Amino acid sequence: MERIVKTASEILAQIEKECFKRVNLKKASLLKGEERRTFRLAQVNRLLVKPEYAMWLSDRFWTAEEGRNVMYEDDPLTSPQGLKTLTKEEKERLKLIMEIAGLCHDIGLHFKFDLKKAFGIRNDFLVTNKQLVEWLQTTEYEHIAMHTAYIVRKHAIDIFYYSFYQPAQDAMARLYSSEYGCLVGEPEFTKMPPRAYVKAIIDELLRIERHWKRGRRLKLNPEVVMLHDEIYGFVPDKFSKGIIEAAQKLYDYMDKEVKGHGATDEVLDRFADKVCEVRDRDFGEGWIADDSLAFAYLMAHAERCGDGWWNGEEGKAL
Repeated sequence: MERIVKTASEILAQIEKECFKRVNLKKASLLKGEERRTFRLAQVNRLLVKPEYAMWLSDRFWTAEEGRNVMYEDDPLTSPQGLKTLTKEEKERLKLIMEIAGLCHDIGLHFKFDLKKAFGIRNDFLVTNKQLVEWLQTTEYEHIAMHTAYIVRKHAIDIFYYSFYQPAQDAMARLYSSEYGCLVGEPEFTKMPPRAYVKAIIDELLRIERHWKRGRRLKLNPEVVMLHDEIYGFVPDKFSKGIIEAAQKLYDYMDKEVKGHGATDEVLDRFADKVCEVRDRDFGEGWIADDSLAFAYLMAHAERCGDGWWNGEEGKAL
């Protein structure tokens, strides 16, 4: 009958058998610097081909929470007592395995991690990080790139959410690939090839970033940029002079009649009337219909303004 309690050496051997067959961990554990980083990435990428393997290794050491919290307090591989029973060579192999497991945890569960330590690039998950964009688009570690692109996407959605930029938030949350005819979902469930998956995310984020830069060049207040896009109901590729003018009218009304008045039904009803007035005067049929996403965006914007979330003339760009 198999013993219930295993020694640290036995547990380490089991992990090596499960995840590192035909991998010379003894030799790899002696690697330093860039060579060690390259080896780590190659192993994580291999495991992420079938994410359940990466998660098995992650779960052997870490809880499924942000930050690397030890799964088992009495784990022989992490407790001082258990570690004392390992040879120096075993400890070196364990150290390398835990580095790989840590990256499997962060990347596989889609938590932000130290890009400098992991990839050797600037630690910034924004699409404005040119080093990151280039790495994602050119690396041989395609499965790592796919999962990391998803983290970049999640980070962008959070920024758009906290900036109240709903059209951009929805553009990323509902990202669709016309080439593959599917939503760009979580990487472990997608049928898209890794490079196409990365490209879909990066292309859309860069498109939104270019749009926002155009707004800055036009010296538009951030609230006006958002109102412009809300009138469209999505983030367009270009700014329209007529829609900028309509957005400015709504901005001026909100700044005078909504800001500081509270998001009461009366205030919001008057704003809805203003939207209809601008719509009927400045747009053709089909724009900002009462049951449209565009109308909902504008009303949510007015509600935020009434509640005090208003950048005004001092507003900063995203």
